[in-house]
Amino acid sequence: MNIDGLSGIYAKKKPFLIIAVVLFCISFFFWILKWPGTRYVLFFQASDSSRLCMEARYLHFHSGQSHISAFVDELLLGPETERFRPLFSPGTRAGFCFVRKGVLYVNLSPELLQEAGGASAIREGTVLFRRNILENFRNIKKIEMFADGKRMYENG
Repeated sequence: MNIDGLSGIYAKKKPFLIIAVVLFCISFFFWILKWPGTRYVLFFQASDSSRLCMEARYLHFHSGQSHISAFVDELLLGPETERFRPLFSPGTRAGFCFVRKGVLYVNLSPELLQEAGGASAIREGTVLFRRNILENFRNIKKIEMFADGKRMYENG
């Protein structure tokens, strides 16, 4: 094949190449707009044993909401799969959640004390809660947990 024949083949494929590049750029632009969020790893107990299981999630944050507060809210919702146990009883929510000098203060609602809905035992749930926080937030050194305004186990 001569050189003129090759240039003719490339001339025919040039519009397809341009279309592919344009589509890639548009796709990349929309992916940036819908950024998947920040990746976190959550730990839960398996529902059929005491085995520890991991779940990766991408969290989006709203303006005015701290990362730790959004993470705690997501953690309290429980696992996405039925093969894992939630940390605490369904309906458990955080009343307050803030960090001061490396200490996380979190007040959980009284639903935590019910031990219902196939959740982990309260002691196991608090240990997993602590592990989730410490694994995902390196600036947290200590966790002070409260249930309905009363101090829970020491988690230092």
